[in-house]
Amino acid sequence: MHKLLLLIVAALAGAGGWYVGSWSGRDALQALSLAKAAGQEADAAHDKAQKALNQQLAELSTQYQTGQKKLEDEHGRAKAEFASVLAGRDQRITDLGKARTGTQTRIVKLQQAVAQPGISTEERNKLQAEVDRLQKEVDGQKLLIAGLECSKVAVPAELLAPLRGLQP
Repeated sequence: MHKLLLLIVAALAGAGGWYVGSWSGRDALQALSLAKAAGQEADAAHDKAQKALNQQLAELSTQYQTGQKKLEDEHGRAKAEFASVLAGRDQRITDLGKARTGTQTRIVKLQQAVAQPGISTEERNKLQAEVDRLQKEVDGQKLLIAGLECSKVAVPAELLAPLRGLQP
C-alpha cells in the first residue's frame, strides 16, 4: 500500500507539473504568436515601403531620362543652329565688308558736301547728323566683322573651363 500511495503521489506530482508547465508554456506560446503577427505586419510594411520606393525610383529614373533626352535635343538644336551660323560666317563677313565700304563712300561724299562753302547752316547740320549716324553704323559693322573674324580662332581650353564646369 505504501508503494501504491507513492505511485499515486508521483502521478499527482507529474500531473501537477505537467499542468503548471503547460500554463507557463501557454504564455510563451502567446508571446510567440504575438511576435509572429508583429513580424508578419513588419514584413508587410517593409514590402509596401519597398514597392513605394521602387515606384518612386522608377518615376525619378523616367524623369531623369526625359530631362536628359530634352537636354540632348536642345543641345543638338543649338549645335546645328551654331553650325549653320558658322557656315554662313564668311559670306556674312564679305557682305558686311561691302556694306561698310559703301557706307564709307557715302560718308566721304556727305563730308565733301558739308565742306562746300555755299551750303546753309541748317543743311550742313543735317548732313553732319547723317555723317555721324553713318559713322556709328560703320563702327558697328567693324565690330561685327571683328567678332565674326574672331570666331574663326580656337578658344583655349582654360578659358572654356568655367563654362564647362571644369570638365575637359
